[in-house]
Amino acid sequence: MKTTEGLNLLSTSNGTAIGTTASSTMTGTAITNLISNWSTPERLEANEVGETIEMIYKQTLSFSYWPAPPTEERVFKIVYSCIDGKWDKSEPIYGKIVPAQVEYFEFEDE
Repeated sequence: MKTTEGLNLLSTSNGTAIGTTASSTMTGTAITNLISNWSTPERLEANEVGETIEMIYKQTLSFSYWPAPPTEERVFKIVYSCIDGKWDKSEPIYGKIVPAQVEYFEFEDE
């Protein structure tokens, strides 16, 4: 069990976290159950790399309690390759999201 600032989470193998939060009030302690799930993976890219195919996906974490924490996203890839005439699929390989940088141009006026 993982504890984060009063939040107790139990992780499961499918990416679901189940736990409870507790907060003190003047009348006692309020307990709020929460279940968080990762959304259905959204495919972003498919890349041919050498003799493999990499599929890149993004998911968003959603909570079922209020107030909801800031949105969290994760990205992962699955690598497909052909081994002995059969398709082989890797376990998810998690990465980090690097914010896009926009290229722009400036010119001095004459």
